[in-house]
Amino acid sequence: MGVQEKVSEKSERYSRYDFVVIGAGNSGLMAACRASKMGLKVLCIEKHNLEGGAAQSFVRGRFEFEATLHEIPDFGQGDIRGMLGHLFDELGIELKFLPIHDAFRYVVAEGKDVKLDVTVPHGREEFINFAESVCPGCRKSCEIYFDCNDIVLKGMDDIGNMRGKFEVEELKKSHPEFIKIMSLTAGEFFRQIGMPQKIIDIISAYWPYQGVDIETIDAGRYILMTCSYFLGGAYMPEFRSHEIEAAIEKKAREYGCDFWFNTEVTAIGTEDGAVSTVTTADGRTVETCAVVANVFPDIVYGKLLDNKKLIPPFELKKANAREFGFRAISVYLGLDASPEELGIKDYNVFLNSTVDTVELFNKCKEMPVIPEGAADGLTCTCTNIVNPDASPEGTTLFSIVSSYLSEAWGTVAPEDYPKYKTMIADKFISRYEEVMGIDLRSHIEEIEVATPVTFARYMGTPQGCVYGYLASDWDGMSTRSLAGVKEMTVPGLFFAGAHGNRLSGFLPTYNDGDIIGKQVMGYVMGGGKQ
Repeated sequence: MGVQEKVSEKSERYSRYDFVVIGAGNSGLMAACRASKMGLKVLCIEKHNLEGGAAQSFVRGRFEFEATLHEIPDFGQGDIRGMLGHLFDELGIELKFLPIHDAFRYVVAEGKDVKLDVTVPHGREEFINFAESVCPGCRKSCEIYFDCNDIVLKGMDDIGNMRGKFEVEELKKSHPEFIKIMSLTAGEFFRQIGMPQKIIDIISAYWPYQGVDIETIDAGRYILMTCSYFLGGAYMPEFRSHEIEAAIEKKAREYGCDFWFNTEVTAIGTEDGAVSTVTTADGRTVETCAVVANVFPDIVYGKLLDNKKLIPPFELKKANAREFGFRAISVYLGLDASPEELGIKDYNVFLNSTVDTVELFNKCKEMPVIPEGAADGLTCTCTNIVNPDASPEGTTLFSIVSSYLSEAWGTVAPEDYPKYKTMIADKFISRYEEVMGIDLRSHIEEIEVATPVTFARYMGTPQGCVYGYLASDWDGMSTRSLAGVKEMTVPGLFFAGAHGNRLSGFLPTYNDGDIIGKQVMGYVMGGGKQ
């Protein structure tokens, strides 16, 4: 019996589900797993033939490349195991993670002139001691920084437990420090606690992971992200990021979740003002009272929802006001020499021309497809430093990634596309070689370049966006979390993913999916719209 025949048979057996997940990305999978564990009958529909969304790997020659994940925090053991590790434990998701020794190496160079070169450790005391050695007298501000992480964690947890039944004025009384932090940008927060500029510059190296400068990203989001790495360490799954997605899917299936792959959703039906059905491209219709969309609201509102009159006006205003976040450009290299032979010692190097994140962010608005453009804001990763067995003996897996906001790829003629991809790869490689003094070019056995066009083709996201919506002063984690549970959309319709309340990244989207799964549980058990 073929796959489609099995799917059809299952469709006849289960014509109604408590809720349907559209898109088996990080958040969608986690929502499905959580809700299934709590006893709901869940169906997850994915148009690709695999789960995972951006969490994939691909093979070129004798190399298997990681498509997106650089590192993930919170999977330490014992006292340093973070909330994501505990979440996976609770759900019974078992994986082997490999620890990354250092947080990162940060190199800032104008041309070949290196202005800053530091290797930052993991661990609270280790980081504070490192910071004190770099900038004597900063210990107190660093301790406040880490203490504020606990405040933000507690506040966010309590907001989740309140399930939208709170008022900001009450939160100001019960969580005054939390509300104060949530009202600041990361840059404002660091300055208010008296942190020296040099330490701010070093912590700011992580800014590409949120896709916006520290003068714009809200303090709560940036504190949670950076502290999750410094306190709990960083890790990589032994068999690339797709191993995580496969493990979540496996556990969700054990809890009773059904999956339809190679299946595209074409419509979300409504009845009496609430979600009632989901229809697929092959003509199957499933009855349900709730849908979790692990796809952009733009797509749901513009293409899938059958009755657009149900969309609240403020939802349309938000969708129109928001900008899409980072689009990635990745150069993947399979090298015919080992890291030791090449002289590569670091797993993760942030390579910039300046410590000014506002300047770096503004550069992201310009595509590097013009001859005079310079490569900047590079994240350079050597997988073998963490996993020596990631590629055949005597070889190296290496990637150089940068991100941009421009839509310039739409102006590139198809016949010019290969030329521009080659130009970008050349710039990225040359920049790394110039500053680090390491020869990559003469050892390239395999090379692949992924542009926003590539990600759009494989993921189906608008303009190849991989970071959800661009965070802004009016639309960050703080505002989304405080307003999201109150600004409900069509009854029975929920959104999960990088465009959700906790913004982009593996850890935020897993947590977001878990929270959404619990919210849907409450909605379904409460009788849906009623």
